[in-house]
Amino acid sequence: MARVPYVEREDMNMDGKSIYDRIRQDRNTAEVGLQFRALLHRPKAAGYLTSLGSELRFNNSLPGRIKELAIILVAREWDSHIEWTGHAKLALEEGVTAESIEAIRSLNRSDLLEDEQLIGDFVVQMLHDKNVDEELFRSLQVKYGVEGMVDLTLTVCYYTAVSLAQISLQPEMEGASTL
Repeated sequence: MARVPYVEREDMNMDGKSIYDRIRQDRNTAEVGLQFRALLHRPKAAGYLTSLGSELRFNNSLPGRIKELAIILVAREWDSHIEWTGHAKLALEEGVTAESIEAIRSLNRSDLLEDEQLIGDFVVQMLHDKNVDEELFRSLQVKYGVEGMVDLTLTVCYYTAVSLAQISLQPEMEGASTL
């Protein structure tokens, strides 16, 4: 059970309802997901956070395969069942192989393709080492450009923020996969 109650749209003021509706529209869903409804106790902050997520998810300059790969790598690092459940399926649809997804799930990155290992190294260096090796950064920048590197960095940051909110607030998700 979540540590905070979920916010219902009808309990919000007009500004809050507008933010709720924008989150729903950004994700093209009938309802706002529970993880975001837990955050809506601070509607303005939740709105900014979810707008960033929507921008990175739907307007990312990285190829879809690389974007979704980065997301599931972050999800696995934080043991985020919610993000894993949603994005492992999207990663498969974007061309990440089932073998690579399983390698990430089982924490065996040595089985990843070369370009996938570079993205994995980037995520691990950001989250564990709190530093990104210059050579790794430059090699990825050659491949994905400056905008791609900013998108990769912000994608890791956003999904880390969402995962940390999940750790603290413990929202539920129907049908979440175990890692």
